[in-house]
Amino acid sequence: MSDMKGTIQELLGQEIIIFELKRKGYCNNAYYVETKSGKKVIVKEARADGELKEQNSLQVEAHVIQKLSGLNLSLSLPEVCFVSKDPSMFGYAYIEGELLIDVWKDLSEENRIRICQDLGVFHAELGREITEAMTKELGVQINTYTGLHPEVEQEYKNALIFTDIPEEWKTLARKAKIIFDKTLDLGIFQFLHNDAHHENIIIKDGEIAGIIDFGDSEFGEAAREFSRYIRDFPDHAEYIISAYEAASGKKLSRKRLISNAFLSGLMENVEDYRKGGVDRERAEKAVSKYQEMMRGF
Repeated sequence: MSDMKGTIQELLGQEIIIFELKRKGYCNNAYYVETKSGKKVIVKEARADGELKEQNSLQVEAHVIQKLSGLNLSLSLPEVCFVSKDPSMFGYAYIEGELLIDVWKDLSEENRIRICQDLGVFHAELGREITEAMTKELGVQINTYTGLHPEVEQEYKNALIFTDIPEEWKTLARKAKIIFDKTLDLGIFQFLHNDAHHENIIIKDGEIAGIIDFGDSEFGEAAREFSRYIRDFPDHAEYIISAYEAASGKKLSRKRLISNAFLSGLMENVEDYRKGGVDRERAEKAVSKYQEMMRGF
């Protein structure tokens, strides 16, 4: 770690007084750095032994953030301080605040709604400002696939043969799959953050202070962008979707978005159900909400 500290210190051109491993993720390590001059930086370093791999290299991710930062979007993005190819890493100015997952329960309803609306506008801006040609220039993947993610497809098939989950869950899963397959032609394609969930959104004073982690960004179907929002905020996701539609002028299929969200989170709910206790209660509540949302489909 001392070698890493020295390398980062050289790249920043400032003496480091605090150097901490903040998080060891599946793909990258994240270090918190503070310099003698008071500069605070987060450094993302590619893990050689990473359990997973993000779609974009850290160099591409940094360039995506730099490109977006120059477009005067309505929400703040990290300010990139340096980019390194060897070792593979980049640094960005630390954003003061807390993760949305940690503060959601304490936010006022007014703040929750405003945050959701701001997210919807942000995703509309991404689609408007970054074209498919620009995506290619950035070295980001173009994904025209409209089916379920292969892993989700396999999880769906597995769930149908499980004997320890409620039969009504399987019935709902079959219904969701039929709905999803019948809406393949309703996909809207644009530039996606593709991982904009409540652990990549930073909140300060009840407002969004920044959006981080563009490692999986791509040009693809918008349904993937909204899947986690529906799973994380089932009672508020409509504010995000409606704000996106108003800002983009595009109409999203609720049937497609909700069926995709349910199937994408099905295995997580199955695993929680099997744990019993509060985990089972959470899973039952989540599936009950999907039953409610899909009742009119």
